[in-house]
Amino acid sequence: MKSIIKYRKWIILLLALVYISIEANQQGDFSIFWQASRDYFDGKNIYTLTYHEWYHYYYSQLFAILLFPLAMLPLYAATWIWLALNLFFLWRIFAITLRQLQVEKWNARSRFIFLSLIFIFNLRFIRDNFHLGQMTVFMAYCMLESLSLIYYQRHVKGAALLALGINIKLLPLVFIPYLIFRGYFLATCYTCVAVLAYFLIPLTAVEYHQYVLLMHDWWQLINPTQTKHTIDTDERSFHGLSTLIPTLCMETVPDTHALPLRRNVFNLSSEKVFWVLNLIRLALVLSTIAVTRLKFFKPENNKLKRWKEAAYIMLIIPLIFPHQQHYAFLLSMPAFSYILYLIMIEGIKKYRWQFCLLIMVYLCFNLNLLVGSFGMYYDHYKIVTYGALLLVVILLFTKQPLGNAIKSHRLVE
Repeated sequence: MKSIIKYRKWIILLLALVYISIEANQQGDFSIFWQASRDYFDGKNIYTLTYHEWYHYYYSQLFAILLFPLAMLPLYAATWIWLALNLFFLWRIFAITLRQLQVEKWNARSRFIFLSLIFIFNLRFIRDNFHLGQMTVFMAYCMLESLSLIYYQRHVKGAALLALGINIKLLPLVFIPYLIFRGYFLATCYTCVAVLAYFLIPLTAVEYHQYVLLMHDWWQLINPTQTKHTIDTDERSFHGLSTLIPTLCMETVPDTHALPLRRNVFNLSSEKVFWVLNLIRLALVLSTIAVTRLKFFKPENNKLKRWKEAAYIMLIIPLIFPHQQHYAFLLSMPAFSYILYLIMIEGIKKYRWQFCLLIMVYLCFNLNLLVGSFGMYYDHYKIVTYGALLLVVILLFTKQPLGNAIKSHRLVE
């Protein structure tokens, strides 16, 4: 038993490599990225083509360029390397979490329990991201690593990484207002310059007129003001506010896969749904002020407080952005790790109601994994979105402990 504990890191790594070797056989979304990269260099319009019959490529031209070395490999080999990179990104997310929450000061047993619970809580999203060869692990890594670099005054590296994430999928864009709000003006300037540079790099690979056409068609796909992104119900597996609000406020939505079970509370016109949705989005964005405690243009030096701020922003990203699938809620991992940290250092007694709600959040997130035969009902009623909203409530109404000190000595080495 002691030998197993001693070599558990190597055992976990071996199991992970076996797992990705199996998953690399799946033709998930990475196969779309792989084929789009090939098509890009063949001079095709990757934003008007559809892959696997009806799926679009939604990412930037630069991402298609960066993937070209993998696009030259057979699909299995390219997918294996992509999943291996995601293993690295996931490891870095855990490492950053340990450092920012100062869990690395805990004894080995407590650290193992902490990381195991984070993994179990997010197991469904981790599995889905690897199974589908998705981007969310990389997006989460971009946000956490770039912020960590900026916090430690490594502005150029942090800005370059954050800008890369913005270029590829736009989601980290929400951290630019945060950096301004927190007084990281130099990092903000570097990020904006890097974003511009990344968008211009494809001009070295394609002709100007082709570049402009591709940028136009990409915007047509991702433009958040389009009706399809306001009433975002084309697929049953979509989650987030742009899916939940229409299902609650409209009797009939454009969802050919909807079950014949009522879920609407109101029956509003699409114009009124547009306003309701955007007002709720605005309220959620403004709620970040409550988390940051109105300290304008002043960096937060308390590691625990700034982790909560970043975690809250990452949590609301899949809620406010349209066209979000269940695997996007991996971005809730930092929020859960924050609450788990408080429970472990202070005890369940002090955080009773948070613990009870966390159980409900866990079920909302993982019922598909635990009892998958009812998956169509979970997606029909958007329970993943309800789980994320419960997590928002927990973060908003959980009082911040004072200082960075570890109060429970039983956890320290």
